[in-house]
Amino acid sequence: MADIVFYKDLPLDFTPHPVTGDVRPITNEVAIRRSLSNLINTPKGTRPFMPDYGSSVKNYLFSRNGAFTLYELRNSLKIDIEKYEKRITLKDIKVNYSDDGFDIKLEYTIKNATGISGLQTTIKRTA
Repeated sequence: MADIVFYKDLPLDFTPHPVTGDVRPITNEVAIRRSLSNLINTPKGTRPFMPDYGSSVKNYLFSRNGAFTLYELRNSLKIDIEKYEKRITLKDIKVNYSDDGFDIKLEYTIKNATGISGLQTTIKRTA
């Protein structure tokens, strides 16, 4: 029996199926993980007609390293994710400094699914 599909998104690279040529959607956890990654990596103000979409992570990259910066970044991410990704319930957000940026770990549950899922990403300063 096939897995039940609750959520579908189109892949941003629009890769066609090798035989049919159709664009195959990504589903469930993969779709949500890709959506969260896109949200975190999109700076606010860069999406046409959606100036508030995205996150402020890149604004914090050159802030002073300290507990207050991590606290503000964590809260900013929480607000952005809860506003734009309604398919999940956030359980935890961990933000730590890496060598040249931030390590971000999300734990969440997907609505209509069981178990806890996660996403780990690193946002780096570019040289």
